[in-house]
Amino acid sequence: MKKIFYLLAVSILVASFAACKNDSKAEEEWRNANASKYDEITKDMSYRELQTSTGPRGVYYKVLNSGTGTEHPLQTSTVKVLYKATYYDSTVLDNGSSLNNIPVEFSSVASTVRGFSFALQNMVVGDNWKICIPYYLGYGAAGQYDSYSGQLLVRGYSTLFFDVELVSITKYP
Repeated sequence: MKKIFYLLAVSILVASFAACKNDSKAEEEWRNANASKYDEITKDMSYRELQTSTGPRGVYYKVLNSGTGTEHPLQTSTVKVLYKATYYDSTVLDNGSSLNNIPVEFSSVASTVRGFSFALQNMVVGDNWKICIPYYLGYGAAGQYDSYSGQLLVRGYSTLFFDVELVSITKYP
């Protein structure tokens, strides 16, 4: 009986280690695919890197339509945007408002992920951009989990793409 228990315990441990190894390999493949797509974007001449003296480096964007606005939102501004978020492979992460065409309101530009916030602060009303955000300006290495259920919402090391139209800005002092 002890031998059977021992063999069963060893089998469970081996299966657990094998599963961890497969998970590690899948995560490594995910990281590599995201890094590869990001590198591809950095070389794509249709994308421009957002560059200012105060913002983070690494956010790339492509202008789909230029707006007619003249002001840029601040970190404390409330904005309304139409957006859709996808992973590097075009898998939809968040339809945002793309299905019903009703703008989503963010009470503070700073309440969004750092790369998204930075891009919004460089847009004017009416701008429609495709934005590429590297993982370190998105949800980081850990990703994002639902605080109640513990369910994974955004995978770690994700290069994110947002199709964004800035609909309106409300400035605060």
